[in-house]
Amino acid sequence: MSSVTASRLGLRVRVPAEQPAETVDVLFDGHRVWSTKLPGHTRSPFGRRLWWPEALRPYLRGRTTLTVRRSADDEVLASGDVRFGGADGDARVSVTDTQGRWLAMNKWNRLGPVLDGSENGVRDRLLTNGRKLADLMESWGYPIYMVGGSLLGAMRNGGMLPHDDDIDFAFLSDARTDLEAGQVSYELQRKLAAEGYTAICLSLAQLQVTFFTDDGETDHYIDIFTGYHTEDGLYNQPFALRGELPRETLVPVSTMRIDGVDLPAPAQPEAWLEFAYGPSWRIPDPSFVFVSPRSTRRRFDNHFGVFNRQRVYWEKHYEKYSTRPDGPAGGERQVDQFLSLLPEGAFVVDLGSGDGRLTERIAAGGHEVLGLDYSYEALRLANQTRPDGVEYRYCNFNDRHALLRLTLDLVAQGRQPYFFAHHLLHEMPELGRADLFQTLLYGGLDEQTFCFATVCTDRPLRDPQDPETWALSAAKLRSESRRFKLGLHTIESSDQPTSVGDRRALTTLIWR
Repeated sequence: MSSVTASRLGLRVRVPAEQPAETVDVLFDGHRVWSTKLPGHTRSPFGRRLWWPEALRPYLRGRTTLTVRRSADDEVLASGDVRFGGADGDARVSVTDTQGRWLAMNKWNRLGPVLDGSENGVRDRLLTNGRKLADLMESWGYPIYMVGGSLLGAMRNGGMLPHDDDIDFAFLSDARTDLEAGQVSYELQRKLAAEGYTAICLSLAQLQVTFFTDDGETDHYIDIFTGYHTEDGLYNQPFALRGELPRETLVPVSTMRIDGVDLPAPAQPEAWLEFAYGPSWRIPDPSFVFVSPRSTRRRFDNHFGVFNRQRVYWEKHYEKYSTRPDGPAGGERQVDQFLSLLPEGAFVVDLGSGDGRLTERIAAGGHEVLGLDYSYEALRLANQTRPDGVEYRYCNFNDRHALLRLTLDLVAQGRQPYFFAHHLLHEMPELGRADLFQTLLYGGLDEQTFCFATVCTDRPLRDPQDPETWALSAAKLRSESRRFKLGLHTIESSDQPTSVGDRRALTTLIWR
């Protein structure tokens, strides 16, 4: 007899022995929260075991009706009422964010908002903005078409996939080289910005157009990938796809109706879907991930970069708060040390300003401060209490082009800033840190100014997905600074409280 039981560690599904190993959806009270592969036949009388994803475990409190269904046709394989504990009375399990949106494990193995179960109208806003964006790009002459999950949903059932959270567009450019493709994408970004859109560069060949609520929270987004054929005749669509896909399968574009809205699609949608997902693309598999050959990944990463590293982590980190958290931010003593070194009325650039608590502490010392961060959710919180003398601005330190533009802007204004970088450098990838040293710090410092930086140097258990657990040794910091002709002076080395416990931190001055 089919049944399901669960604990805070995992669940066991008792199904007939002949039930094959296949992709299943796991639902709480009818809401899909996870899709995974059901293990094959086992001799255990307790059934087939699945371990909960780490990101889902904090939400396992209270009661729910737990359902396991086949992804291919929604057939229920097992269902039952379970109680995880950790909640009072009949409280139901709620896997939602601060906006009340249901979350589910996505293809990046993270929890994110999905359209399934959403009752706030985001699906309609997403489709409306998708149509407007497609119209605008078509008026500019870009052959734009749906790809990814958007095209899958349109082909399978004429609607958005329930576990999707965005619209995926690509366009076929006339670029014949990777360099030309990057130039085309930058040109498109500038056009979109001139029309008032927030177009974030995730790489030199991928843009993310982000839309916000009236309160400044991220509401939804639309990805735009640059497609092009190289001289060898292969179709390229960074970040993951390169191979045989003739031009005539893509253009002239067709039109498909998705949830009542007409959106552009490739000339032969089946050809793109087989190219991307393989011949079994018609069989639903929400756990699918692109597996690109190493040569393709290296080509795209080296030519186009990855500007989105850890940005999603910080968006999720700050998304939890509707208003700025009360209490100390951590780093107040370092701010006071920094203030003691500044001349009166200095101009300060706070690198990685977060929710702005330390930024505003610097401003309270009588200084003008520019806070920079690449998390829109952090900037939303910071702007809630922005005092006079403080400006917050989006800047992605992983994007050398953006750093160079900022540096030139500061130079053109004749402003010579002091920099403040609290718990930033060790939380950045090495390539991003090199760009920061090479452009903004070397270009923005003079003989009198400096960067005041606090860096965690110990090495706790490092979680690749959690930059707050990363570290940068003093020797490595000194070596990287010297590489870009920057000096380093240690003020102190001390134990400091952090979100992951007490850590050894180095307080330094970096100068040109």
